Amino acid sequence: MTDLQLPPFVMLTQDDCPNCERLKLMLEKPLRGQFESQIEVIHRQQQAEEFAALTKSSGVMATPALIHRASGKVLLTTGGLGEVRGFLTGQG
Repeated sequence: MTDLQLPPFVMLTQDDCPNCERLKLMLEKPLRGQFESQIEVIHRQQQAEEFAALTKSSGVMATPALIHRASGKVLLTTGGLGEVRGFLTGQG
């Protein structure tokens, strides 16, 4: 995949992360998957090198995290529907 084909957002996730599961469910259910094509999921245990590179470049120390590739903005407070939707639509 080239940079032009990469989704604009990255979601960092990992095993045994209840908040990661909550965010995934939020994206599937209340947000009805409308952002699915815009988010690349990077899983710590399955994509360790890419995960490590992104955490280093973004300064993220916790999961889940949403990162906007173009701006480098990071959303760590993913528990509220409003915050997540606002971040993904550029309103947050």
